Amino acid sequence: MTTATDNLDIDLTNKKIAIFHHFLLGHCKGGGEKLILQMRDHYNADLFVGSIDLGAWGQDQKSKDDFAGQLWNGKGQVKWLSRESNIPVWKYIKRQLAFCFSPVARQLAEYDIVIFSFGNIAFVPGRLKKLNPNIKAIGYIHTPPRGFADQFETKLQEKVPVVLHPPIRVFRALVMWQLRRSLQKLDHLIANSKNIQNRTAKYVGFRPHSVIWPAVETDSVKYLKDGDFYMSHGRLEDAKRIKLVVEAFAKMPDKKLVITSSGPLKDWVEAQISNRGLTNITYEGRVSDQRRNQLMGSCLAGIYIPVDEDAGITQCEFLSAGKPVIGVQEGGLLETVTNGQTGILIPANPDIDDLIAGVDHLEILVNNSKRDKINLKQRCIDSVLPLGSKFFYDELNQVIKSVL
Repeated sequence: MTTATDNLDIDLTNKKIAIFHHFLLGHCKGGGEKLILQMRDHYNADLFVGSIDLGAWGQDQKSKDDFAGQLWNGKGQVKWLSRESNIPVWKYIKRQLAFCFSPVARQLAEYDIVIFSFGNIAFVPGRLKKLNPNIKAIGYIHTPPRGFADQFETKLQEKVPVVLHPPIRVFRALVMWQLRRSLQKLDHLIANSKNIQNRTAKYVGFRPHSVIWPAVETDSVKYLKDGDFYMSHGRLEDAKRIKLVVEAFAKMPDKKLVITSSGPLKDWVEAQISNRGLTNITYEGRVSDQRRNQLMGSCLAGIYIPVDEDAGITQCEFLSAGKPVIGVQEGGLLETVTNGQTGILIPANPDIDDLIAGVDHLEILVNNSKRDKINLKQRCIDSVLPLGSKFFYDELNQVIKSVL
C-alpha cells in the first residue's frame, strides 16, 4: 500500500487527518463505503460518521461482515454524530439536526485536514471554519442526496401523501440550501464523475472544482477463467433495476445468472427464485470479498444497469477482472463502458426486451472477439487501469497539496 506522503512535496506525517462520511446505513454497503474505509486506512486517519446503523455496522458484526470488519480494524478512531433512527421522515430530520448541532462534530476542528465523503453534510464545514479558520476542508461528493435532487419528484408522488407535499418541499429547499452553503465553505470540492459534477451544479447550484474517479481495486479483482454464467453484484434495490434483471433471466432459462449483494429486495429475489422455480438463477446473498473476486474472475460477463448511477465501481471491477459488462446508457456507465468494445450499453430507461437483447449482443461481442482473435479480456483490463488506487491517490494528493 502506498503512503500518505507519496508524490507530495510536503510532509503529511505531522498532520492530523480526519475522514467525515455522511452515513453508514444497513442497506448501504457498496463501492462508496468501501472507498471511504480505504481512504481512512491509506491516510491513517480517524473516521467520523454523520449517522450510523450499529445493528449493521457495530463491532459485533465485524466477524460476520467484511465491511464492518474493515470499519473496526483498529486503524483509527470511529466516531459518529448520531445513531440512525428507524422512524420514517423523522430519521431524515434527525440526521440534519445532528449535522447542525451534534457536539461530536466540534472535535473535527482539532484536525489539520478533513476530507468529507458525502451526499449531504449540512452545516458541518461552516461550523469547522468558525471553530478553526486554518483547517483545510476537502470535499469528495458521491452525489447530492438523490431523494432531494434528481429523484425528488418521483419519490414525492409515489411515496408521500399529497397533504404532506408542501412541508416536504420546504424541507427539501432547506436541505439543499444547507448543502450549497456547506460546499461554499470547502477549500476544494471533488466530484466522483462528470455525471456528478453536472448533477451537483444542476440541483445544488455549485459546481465541483474537479473530477477524480473512485479508486478501483485493480490489484485484487483478477481474471481467472472464461465462465458460462452472468453475474449481478448491484445492491438489491429498485434503483439498481434488480427486478428487471430477474424478470429478463426468467425469460431466458438457458442463461445462468448469479446474484450477490443484499438490500431491500432481498426477500423478493429469494421468493421469485423459489416460487417460480427459476433454477437458472442462483442467489448467494452478501458474499465475502474473496468470493466476490472468485465469481467476478470466473463469470462470462457482469450485469449492472442502475438508474443514472453516480459513478459506479461495480462495472469497473468487472472490467478489471477482464469481463465485459452489460450496462445502460445512463450516468457513470457512459464514462466507463465503451459500447461494442468493453461491453454492451442497453438503452436508457430499459425494459425486459432491452436487457434480453443486450445479452444476445454481448454473446455476439464475445464470439466475434474469439473469431477475430481480439483480446477482449485485455481490452477490458486496460480500460480501467487509469482508475486504479495509485492514480486515485496521486490525484487526491495533488488536491491536498494545492490547499495546503
